[in-house]
Amino acid sequence: MHDLFHELWHSLTHTDKGILKLIKDLFIHPKKVYFGYFSGKRKTYFSPVTFFLITATILLLIGNKIYDYEDYVRSANNPNGFNEMGRFVFEMTKFKTLILLPFQVLLIWFFYHKRFNLAKIIVFFLYFHGLIFVIQILLSPIYFIFILKKELLDNFVSIISYILLFWHLNSIFGLKKWKTYLINFFVLNLFYILNYLITFYLIYGEGLFEQTNTKNIFGFIIELYKI
Repeated sequence: MHDLFHELWHSLTHTDKGILKLIKDLFIHPKKVYFGYFSGKRKTYFSPVTFFLITATILLLIGNKIYDYEDYVRSANNPNGFNEMGRFVFEMTKFKTLILLPFQVLLIWFFYHKRFNLAKIIVFFLYFHGLIFVIQILLSPIYFIFILKKELLDNFVSIISYILLFWHLNSIFGLKKWKTYLINFFVLNLFYILNYLITFYLIYGEGLFEQTNTKNIFGFIIELYKI
């Protein structure tokens, strides 16, 4: 058991390839992480698949606890104060990233397949989503403190996520030309639309347009940008 825990701790904190180094570099030097892995330096960092799965698992566990605490706080002041809709949305969409991932990969591949193969783009998004999960995990104590402002915090995390995504897209796929910046901005908006389209479809299914008071996908997009 001593050796097992030592190896676990070593894998998390090792200065050369630990998960803490990976998180730090994704925050500060994302280009170094992505291109390092693309060039074959696979032992430098945590596996993108492992990083994605570990961070996603931790976030799911914390997400359930946050909703449990929210229900506890609301019910203390109001017996009918449970956030059942919020929990339902969480349960229906907690695997949304796995559904969204193929669309994101294919969109980027469509624009940049001459320079990056499909595998590299998959690695990019596994690392990036893992980073977003880490941010949400780090912010979880704030959720517990300001639990009644959860929706506001969710919006804040969403804004930070899109800003980081635009930065990372430009760092890796941009050529420091206005054309690629425009492409990445266009792609970012497509991701925004896809994210909410998948979210609402998972919640409402075939009743998507009826529940959102829209007639078609174009009406849905217009309403989306009014939010």
